[in-house]
Amino acid sequence: MDALDETDLLKELALGDSKAFDEVYQHYHGEISRYIFKFVKSAEHTEDLCQEIFLKVWEKRETLPNLQSFRAYLFTVSKNRVLDFLRHAATERSAREEIIRASLQHASHVEEALQSEEYQHYLQKVLRELSPRDQEVFRLCREMEHTYDEAAEVLGISRNAIKKHMVKAVKFIKYAANKNFGLSFNSLVLCGMMVW
Repeated sequence: MDALDETDLLKELALGDSKAFDEVYQHYHGEISRYIFKFVKSAEHTEDLCQEIFLKVWEKRETLPNLQSFRAYLFTVSKNRVLDFLRHAATERSAREEIIRASLQHASHVEEALQSEEYQHYLQKVLRELSPRDQEVFRLCREMEHTYDEAAEVLGISRNAIKKHMVKAVKFIKYAANKNFGLSFNSLVLCGMMVW
């Protein structure tokens, strides 16, 4: 879809033309889905967020012809919605469990990681002893596999602060694991990632 076609489509969309909306949706849906999935790592949540984003496009359709760049607008809306979702997921148990399950389902060590229920329960107990912020950072970086920069953006703190929280959390978990089980940090984390 070239610039001229998009300009015309947005004018038609602003007037409530559902065919114009369908064309815009078909053109951008794949790109927006890939962007969202990179962060939420769940096909179901990705699709739900896409639907919300394009619903907002429809609701704001009258303002679209005034935009300098519809694509930039669409990605800004998507980014803001993803950040809201991740902030919520960091404190909402069921969404967090689904993200973790989706992140791990393709990993070869999943079955092995789930074998020890004792270690799973133990890791859950250890993680609860961390401060709420340490837990939040640990979940984003270890379980949701976000980079320090991504976690910093989600939580609205500096990359250096993320690093400090991770060092503190890992040190505490490593100490507890070695003290109680003689178990390595990585083994304990793998055993307990599904428990939240």
